[in-house]
Amino acid sequence: MDLRRLRDKIYLVWLSWQISNFHARGGKIVVITGSYGKTSVKELAYDLLRHKYRVVATSGNYNTVVGIVKTIRYEVVKDTQLLILEVGAYRVGEIAEFCRVLKPDIGVVTGIARQHLERFGSFEKIIQAKTEIAGYIHLHGGILIANGSDETVVNEIKNALWYRGSGRENINQNGAKMIARVCGMSEQEIQQVAEHFRSVPSRFEMTMGRYGMRVIDDSYNSNEKSFAEAVEHLGKQKKYTRILVTPGLLELGSESNKIHEQLGKGIIGNADLVILVGRGERIKSLAKGIDGKVKISYIDKTLEFVQSVNNLKLKKEPLVLLENDLPENH
Repeated sequence: MDLRRLRDKIYLVWLSWQISNFHARGGKIVVITGSYGKTSVKELAYDLLRHKYRVVATSGNYNTVVGIVKTIRYEVVKDTQLLILEVGAYRVGEIAEFCRVLKPDIGVVTGIARQHLERFGSFEKIIQAKTEIAGYIHLHGGILIANGSDETVVNEIKNALWYRGSGRENINQNGAKMIARVCGMSEQEIQQVAEHFRSVPSRFEMTMGRYGMRVIDDSYNSNEKSFAEAVEHLGKQKKYTRILVTPGLLELGSESNKIHEQLGKGIIGNADLVILVGRGERIKSLAKGIDGKVKISYIDKTLEFVQSVNNLKLKKEPLVLLENDLPENH
């Protein structure tokens, strides 16, 4: 066993003790997992629930054992009533192990996609991993909430409370509302807060000030489903010059070229200009899918898109979809 796994085992023992104490005080635990949408649903649910309960949620994209330990160690106090924990995984069995330790009262599956396909080895293993929380809830009791707008989730999960919606933002908001409902908030209480939902930074966030132009910032993370949804949304914004900026997606393994080519085909008709970041295989496959039917330009680093767009002579105001961002070594 390497040192990281040994450290995590020790942390899990400590977590188990802390969770037992938390439950003994009457606290409830919400565990959120999935290939995408975890952080957005968590942040939105926190926004709702904090208006009625003393609630703690994992910060940002803290979804590993270390992040959860930090959250509980430094933020949970004796009068905390609710814990909302985002949980990620890179291997089969990891979420099941988290569930045995965290003992969720409410489990949430936000979506299943080919995220981290290279690490898991197959889509079947991703499905197996992301549905482990459903198996735990069905065996040990509790409430399971799941995204009914995700076809894979619907096919693989049974006996859940379903949330659905139109478009990613609406789906995530409805997921948060379902969590709030199950935790005891009334429809009136939910609606009063939901009218003023805040945007989750860099997750399909409309911003004007960050880049000096109108940008849909979806740069935090992406997968083939959210990529396609975001591009489709861009396609509907016809009063703008629609510009897609992307370096493609990581960790798709042997399916990378095929998926990127398919994504390229989906760009046709939904963007007026595509700015591709880099020149690697991902980019070549996107360009192959686009097949010359949308104008393409290339940059070396993502933030170079600002100067590229400013150099354009456009008749309509630009709207940039910034879809995913990758470290320079990728």
